Parts: sequence; structure tokens; C-alpha cells
Amino acid sequence: MSIEVLSDQRIASSGTLRFARVAGRSSALFSRRWMKVWKGTAMAALLGLSLPAAILAIWTIAARMELVAPQILPMPSLVWATTWDLTVSGDLPRELAVSLARLAGGLLIGGALGLAFGLLFGLSRASEAYLGPTLRAIFLVPSLGWLPFFMMIFGIGETLKFVLIAKTCFLPLMVNVSGAIQTLPAKYHDVTRCLELSRQERLRYVIIPSVIPAIAIGLRQAIAKGWKTLILVEMISSAAGIGYLMMWGRKSFQLDVVFATMIVIALVGLLFDRAVLALQQRTADWSLHTGG
Repeated sequence: MSIEVLSDQRIASSGTLRFARVAGRSSALFSRRWMKVWKGTAMAALLGLSLPAAILAIWTIAARMELVAPQILPMPSLVWATTWDLTVSGDLPRELAVSLARLAGGLLIGGALGLAFGLLFGLSRASEAYLGPTLRAIFLVPSLGWLPFFMMIFGIGETLKFVLIAKTCFLPLMVNVSGAIQTLPAKYHDVTRCLELSRQERLRYVIIPSVIPAIAIGLRQAIAKGWKTLILVEMISSAAGIGYLMMWGRKSFQLDVVFATMIVIALVGLLFDRAVLALQQRTADWSLHTGG
């Protein structure tokens, strides 16, 4: 009986030791992979910050040596202090919130229409032939080119901003979605015909999954273009928004305010771009273009 107990103990000890070795190897492998990812991320961050750091250094030296008049090129410390004061006072968050609300409204309208027409043109060659060239020509005219005409129709209120942003966001989504559908491999259409899928099933199981990556790409382009259009419109005809705050700083010869708003605009645009890029990478798995 004691021999059997001793044997069981040896087996249990051997199993525990084997498990500990496997766990140790797995932990070491995980640690090496994590360190590799961390080093790659840190290196990418350092490379990305190198150019802004160089620009900041040159800016500081030029402003300190007064190579450019202080009224034109303020010190970075003054710009930082102005940004902090505008944030604490609530002026910067309030104007930024106005701009973000306008961007969201215009993106919702233009994106929805772009998606709808993209699906229409992708599924119907006749619609693309009749309506596509005209719509593309209209929407390829820069938004600022339409500004005088739209101002006569919509005035200079909020409607003008929404219309111009929607117009800007429409084309990227329409082009990307219609292109994704039109370039869908023929074998997928053959499968849908063999399975005798209805139009709704074809749209649900084939078309929608195939255009999700294209929607993400179009969304990234639409947000970038819409954000720039919004700032320009706010600088020209607005009494609120981050673009208006920038123009107010220029008119009052407060270049520190101008630089502060420029930095905020750049950072917000970069955050939008990184966020949508992450979404685009995650939705890449939805694509049916596997090449198989």
C-alpha cells in the first residue's frame, strides 16, 4: 500500500514539474513577445515625436533670438500659457464643442447619403451610368467654390456649415463603397446564384461584409476633409467654433491665440485619424477579398 502511495506521489510530482516547465516556457515566450511589441511601439512613438521636437526647438530658438518679430512668432511658452488660459476659462472647450457638433451633423448627413448612393451605384450599373458622372462632377468642385452660391441660398447660419460638411463627406464614402461592390470577385456572385439567395440575403451576407472595410476607408477620408472644410467655413462666416476663435485671434493681432488654436485643430484631427485608422484595421477581417 505504501509503495502505491509513493508511486502516486511521484507521478503527481512529475506532472506538477512538467506543468511548471510548460508554464514557465509559455510565460517566457509571452514576456519576449510583449517586450518586442513594447519596444516596437516605443520606437515608433519616438520616431513620431522626433520631428515635432525638432520643430519646437527651432521655434524656440527663432523666437528667443527674435529672428521673426514677436508679434508674428510668439514664444512656445506664451502659446502654452494662452492654451491653458483658454481651456481654464472655458472658451476653448466651448468653441471646440461647437465645431465637433457641426462636424458630427454634417458627417452623419453626408455619410449616410454617400453610403446610400455608393450601394446604389455598386448594385446598379444603370444608375452609375446615368447619375454617376454628374454627381462626381458636382461634388468634385471644391467646397469653397460652392460657398458664395450656398451663402445666397442658406445664409450664413448653421445650415450652411452642415450643407458644406455633408457635401465634403459625401464623395469619399460614395466612391469607396461603390468601388468595393463593383470589384467584388465574380465567384462570390456565382455562389449567391448557386445558393439561390434572395436580394436581401445577398445584401446581408455578401455585399455588407464586403463594403465594411471600404466604409472605414471612406470614413477616414471624409472626416479629414470635413474637418478641414469646417475650419475654413468657420473662419469665413461664423460667430462660433474653433475656426472662428482662430480668426478672432488674427483680427485682434493675438498670434498666441492663433497658434494655440492651430495646435488644437491639428491634435484633434490627428486623434480622429488614429481612431478611424484603428477601426479600419479591425474591420479589415470583414473583407471578403481573401485572395483564396
